[in-house]
Amino acid sequence: MDCKFAGNDRPRVLVERHDVGCDAESCGGCLPCSSGHCRVCAFTHVDGTCAECLAETRGALRDIARMCDALPAEVAHRGIEGEAMMLLGPAADPEARGHLEASILAGRVPEDYLDAADGEMHPLFVTGTWDAVWRDALEHDEPTERLTVASAVDYLDRQMSYMAGFEHVPFEDFSRELRACRTHLERVLHDGEQVDTGAPCLTCGVRQVREWGKLAAADGWRCPKCRTFSTEDQYRLAVANQHLAAAEWLTAIDCAAWLASDDEAVMDAVVVTAGTIRSWATKGRIKKRRDSGRTVYLRADVLKASMASADAIA
Repeated sequence: MDCKFAGNDRPRVLVERHDVGCDAESCGGCLPCSSGHCRVCAFTHVDGTCAECLAETRGALRDIARMCDALPAEVAHRGIEGEAMMLLGPAADPEARGHLEASILAGRVPEDYLDAADGEMHPLFVTGTWDAVWRDALEHDEPTERLTVASAVDYLDRQMSYMAGFEHVPFEDFSRELRACRTHLERVLHDGEQVDTGAPCLTCGVRQVREWGKLAAADGWRCPKCRTFSTEDQYRLAVANQHLAAAEWLTAIDCAAWLASDDEAVMDAVVVTAGTIRSWATKGRIKKRRDSGRTVYLRADVLKASMASADAIA
């Protein structure tokens, strides 16, 4: 029978099956589902952990190991001030915390004892803590060598199929923390892969990419296609020209500069001053509005008014 979620504090219920005393006409189903559900997704009918969630947890564990191997390259790219360097550094003692969490599970220590440490996502802390928890629960020997992410991942990976059905340790918490740690590592590594793109290249139209030099004077923008390099001043001038050529709304000064430019669209228009454009707006001949503290004017209306003035002069 199909079942559905009924609330965090209630068991799943069978669809269109009703408990004693239920008004079936207004209820989509309220009879508690008696089948076992996956400890991780709480959806699949299975005792312990379903195959999909087990595979996802194993994948998260292996991804953590893979991304930890990528941290040195990230440090080389981003420098020692970044978060990748923090993740390469030492962590709190996961073995000590593992024994403490085992004591909490056994009821010897209050559950809120470790609340202040919630959210620790250092990969060695996460994998090392669970290494200690599972070794204690499964009565396995402690590692004889210094704990590392690689050794913790190796142990957890080898035991995971058995751990998924073990009743006395919350496999769902283990799975959730591994996935959270993986997400944290992904964010750190992806931060280093972000590319700062800018305005399109004036030569080929491809968006330029920020390029940092050894000195501030060498900073600028480079087109990834034609390799044209622009200094910061050249880039800002190009952006201003592109805005002048394409923006729908312009300031009075920019409108006047546009009318005086070599743009073919204004070849037959009258060149006027910014004051004239403001006067046209006051008389209602062109639309204006406020934008980021500035008054801007509709380019199409400015051109129309300028062409009308040209016709009047002719």
